[in-house]
Amino acid sequence: MHRPAAPSPAPERPAAATVRRVLEAVLGLDHPLEARPSPDGRRVAVTVSGPGGTHVQLVDPDGREAGGTLAGHLPRWLPDSRTLLLVTEPEPEPGARPGTAAALPALTLWDTVDGRTTRLTSIPGETEDLLVADDGTEVLLLVADDGAERDGMHLGLPVRLGQDPAPESFRPDAGRRRLLHGTLPEHPATVVLREAGPPGLTVWNVAWRGGADAIATMSAENLPSGYYRSRLVRIDLTDGRTRTLYTPQGQLAAPALTPDGRRAVVVEGVSIVAGRPVLIDLADGTVTRPTAAEDATWLLPDPHDPGRLLLAGWAGTGSRIARVRLDREADGGAEVTTVWQDQAVLGGPSFQPAPALSADGSLAAAVLDAPGRPPQAVVAATAGPDAWAWRPVTALNPDTVARAALAPVRTRETSWTSTDGRPVHGLLLDAPGTPAPGTDRPGPRPLAVLVHGGPSWQWSAGHAPGDVLGLAPALAAAGWLVLLPNVRGSSGYGLDHARAVVGDFGHGDLDDLLTGITAAVERGEAAPGRAAVLGHSYGGYLTAEAARTGAFRAAVVISAPTDWLSFAHTSNIGGGYEHTYGIGDARTPEGRAALVDRSPVFRPAPGTPVLVLHGERDRVTPVSQAHELYRAWSRGGTAPVELHVYPGEGHEFTDPAHLLDAAARAEAWLARHVLGERAAHPAKDQTP
Repeated sequence: MHRPAAPSPAPERPAAATVRRVLEAVLGLDHPLEARPSPDGRRVAVTVSGPGGTHVQLVDPDGREAGGTLAGHLPRWLPDSRTLLLVTEPEPEPGARPGTAAALPALTLWDTVDGRTTRLTSIPGETEDLLVADDGTEVLLLVADDGAERDGMHLGLPVRLGQDPAPESFRPDAGRRRLLHGTLPEHPATVVLREAGPPGLTVWNVAWRGGADAIATMSAENLPSGYYRSRLVRIDLTDGRTRTLYTPQGQLAAPALTPDGRRAVVVEGVSIVAGRPVLIDLADGTVTRPTAAEDATWLLPDPHDPGRLLLAGWAGTGSRIARVRLDREADGGAEVTTVWQDQAVLGGPSFQPAPALSADGSLAAAVLDAPGRPPQAVVAATAGPDAWAWRPVTALNPDTVARAALAPVRTRETSWTSTDGRPVHGLLLDAPGTPAPGTDRPGPRPLAVLVHGGPSWQWSAGHAPGDVLGLAPALAAAGWLVLLPNVRGSSGYGLDHARAVVGDFGHGDLDDLLTGITAAVERGEAAPGRAAVLGHSYGGYLTAEAARTGAFRAAVVISAPTDWLSFAHTSNIGGGYEHTYGIGDARTPEGRAALVDRSPVFRPAPGTPVLVLHGERDRVTPVSQAHELYRAWSRGGTAPVELHVYPGEGHEFTDPAHLLDAAARAEAWLARHVLGERAAHPAKDQTP
């Protein structure tokens, strides 16, 4: 019997093909994570992460290879400028059980001249920071125990040293972050790490230069929610005793110490911290808050001038380096002089501005990420005629497909005025020579508004902005006009702007978003009535709120909190996050009512089609949040609602196949409901 031939698969739409091509190119990039100059400034250790894993490579300040590469991360130079300490992952050993010494990460010594490596000791957890004493004789590790919960910046997944336990057990005293201290021998040998405390408490950030005293941000609670209630303490590493130095109104990050150990400095801000410096005299407890210095993410007391700080931080959609001269008589308590600023991200650990300096402070190293330029490690002199003139020392991704894929994309700053008169800023991405999707000519384009998380994160002018599935450059290359708004609550515009959302979640920030659409239409750049909104985490929450306004034809909600009452009890930041932002207090009847009132699941379903995407293992916004929204809105409304849950994923998607599938579904949702294109399901045979 003759069987008819199977129908040929529908050809991929041009816009869908472009989105996939751009995302595949970006996923193929090697990304420098941090750059550390040697004490003598003659070499730079660069940590690079990419499809092949994470390694440390050595270059000189002119970009020449200077010692090879080694798989590992957290490189820290010893004073001889020859030897590196770093963390290396275990090599599989036959019969080794997960969690045993043979299967644990290791503190490793690397002689970068002769290439020899020495495994000094196993590390019983995940190392979140590695510090070496100024004289090179001691080491201090901040280690998260197996099972320690992590926030959204770390995928919202717990630390695992091996296979997932069965059953997974939860105890109030399990999964802490603690300090381990050891003495480095003169000759390579085993190092004994002893617990340096503080007993029963959790350390989030630490600063130390050697000896018995360290300063740290610390809380009694071991869940990431404890970070929202941390305080700055002085720790005696000999017995773990602590003394509180500063109890903030907000959150703390980036502590540092002066070389003489007499002063401490820390950043105080909101949530994902960019904020204002706080300087503390450790002898008399005097606290100085130079309010004129804003959006700091990295601070260093100037070793040559006790009245001055070096600061790195955000500046609008870019970043900057500044010198801060402390003066109690000056306006804001400081004179701030910007020495470098650009529409670029001067990155470091935690993807925030944070350069590293040589021992004498004459050479700085960082990671520079800017539109049209894939990220590279860079160095700059800190004084002289070429001060702070960054030059690349790596040549990662030369002439890559990513460069070609993103070549048509243009990044511009934009601004508008919100309903209450507040100035709002952001970025516009488009491809001027590319026809709008569904047409054969340029012109007013359909608008995709992408809302970042946090909310105190921000959109910054990088090569390929990564939040919201990395869709911003991909949609722009496909012909969309992409608006990346830094609505109130965002960093980069001062702490008052970041705090303006506290107690006003989903109101003023939503006005900022909606007035941005009006401005883009009035300028003739966005096509009227053809807008979509997409958001991740907090941005997903605001997207769900925006879907109810009637301003959008489609919405995509990713990894979002949608029921603040259940969030308070199930999220690993619950109890801290909603308190910080003044959403409500689950411990009181009035607070519970406020949490319910601000939850999308308790509001009428929108008339806007909503696509919900979520990771199965997300502990920051548990997947139950997505199920609640889907069930509430699919039962109570007439517009289409879909939910897709990705196995094994946390707060952000890391599996390339899952990320591409989610992006394809989002693009197809927009094409169907904004453009009216009758597209085949983007991945009907590849459901995760």
